[in-house]
Amino acid sequence: MKKFLPILLFSFLMLPVTAMGDDLLELLGNEEVKTQEGTIHPRAALMGRLLTSRTAEQNIFTQFFKEGNYKKALYQWPVAFEGSTFESTDNGRALYGMLLFKNGLEVLGLETIMTVSEPKGLDKDLVSMVREMAPETHDSWTLVKSMWNPQWTEILGVATEIRVRSRNLFDPEKVAEIEDLIKKTSLSSWERAWVEWQLVLSLSLKGDIGKAAKVLAHLMKAENNPIGKDLMTITASRLLYQNGYLDPSIRYYQQVSKSSDYWFEAQEEMGWAYIRKGQPQNTLALMKTIMIPEFSGFVGPESVFLNSLAQLKICDYPGVAQSLKTYRSRFRPKASKLMALIESADQKVVRSFIERMKEKRVTLRELGGEATELPRFITRDEILAHQIRIQARLEKEAKLAGELYAQSLSGGTGQVGFQASIERFRKSVEKRATQAKNATLSRVQRLAKDELGEIQRILDKLHIVEAELIQQLSLAERVVAANTDKIDIKKGTTGSQSPDRLTFPFEGEIWFDEVSNYKIDVKKGCQAKKKR
Repeated sequence: MKKFLPILLFSFLMLPVTAMGDDLLELLGNEEVKTQEGTIHPRAALMGRLLTSRTAEQNIFTQFFKEGNYKKALYQWPVAFEGSTFESTDNGRALYGMLLFKNGLEVLGLETIMTVSEPKGLDKDLVSMVREMAPETHDSWTLVKSMWNPQWTEILGVATEIRVRSRNLFDPEKVAEIEDLIKKTSLSSWERAWVEWQLVLSLSLKGDIGKAAKVLAHLMKAENNPIGKDLMTITASRLLYQNGYLDPSIRYYQQVSKSSDYWFEAQEEMGWAYIRKGQPQNTLALMKTIMIPEFSGFVGPESVFLNSLAQLKICDYPGVAQSLKTYRSRFRPKASKLMALIESADQKVVRSFIERMKEKRVTLRELGGEATELPRFITRDEILAHQIRIQARLEKEAKLAGELYAQSLSGGTGQVGFQASIERFRKSVEKRATQAKNATLSRVQRLAKDELGEIQRILDKLHIVEAELIQQLSLAERVVAANTDKIDIKKGTTGSQSPDRLTFPFEGEIWFDEVSNYKIDVKKGCQAKKKR
């Protein structure tokens, strides 16, 4: 009988270690599988349910996992599960995603978990671990790029669903979808305010201005509102303007603070409101501010067109000619820089901007002289800002993956070929980070292309102004001669109403406290009318 014992022992050791192996360890005097209360450790119990039979390598993984040594558990994963049936199961994908998250690869970890096909079928303890490590308020949820499985809503909550789904959800074709999403949110919650903002944008794009205005009016009074006051204010101004409520729109435009990146645009759009009111002198008062050379990097081409149109309406022909000249001097070099960005956005000025945005949100004014070299909307493009956040996080995770690979040389198991699996993983993470960087640069190129198109469109409009200028010059003497009676005097009323407001011509040193304080009195031949 003794001669058969070695054979039996060898055969026993070659069998897979079953979940009952924990009981065997207990019989042999190892109590580590139990907690101080005498119950099976939750992580050990989880592995016992997930794997009814385990190989030796899987048992080593289980030990690391039970101890909470997630780094060594990640190192052990390839030799324990690569190519196994468990690796491709929902529980296997969720467990692997959790390991990635626990090792600092949070976005990649959550995206891996989101690949689960039937979330409701996951082990309840595994779900609890996921909820604990990544609660609904965790920042990484806003960076996850994944399709949302409705089953996750019941498991992870509505707030998590909002963070994953609603980033750039606005789309005129998704109004019904957004409205259904709002119904899931709680009153006065951050999630409701964010989705209502998506609804405002979607309704505006769809052309349902009245409904968009109602939603915005409610949103402006909401608590826990993630949308900036100035952005909501200028949006309200635009909705009023589009509906023809010019005076209310002007009052809202005037509320946009000078410190805001939207201030220059608010001045320009307010100028259009005055044009539609038949008050070009007030438009000129506003344009006097934003046309100064110091603001050339912050102001778009449409402002020059608007300025020339207002000048044309009051027959300031030398002013129109100067505006045409200003357009060429400002936007010819800007167009060249934009064309260079379209060719390749991987330039020093762009890289510098991206690095600053990784640290904190940069304002237009903080760009200083660099504003003339970059697309005008680069600081407030939400898609770009979000993409930079993704890039920053994935670059951090790629760095961590490199460190994990280096540490695996000494911290991993002795399995031959183990480092090759970790190296493949490292390269895949680095590839994802590179893709994120390319997406960021691609967005910069898109902004540059859009602005270049705007410059060309405005140039076409200025050709019309130039033609009108030539025509009016030929008729100017007859216009004045035909209006020999007392002429109409138009006085500007925009900007500050204080006694120390500035009146044309003012060519002194520019102080930002003084901008928008200009006033203009106009007396021109083409504004003349006969006395009745």
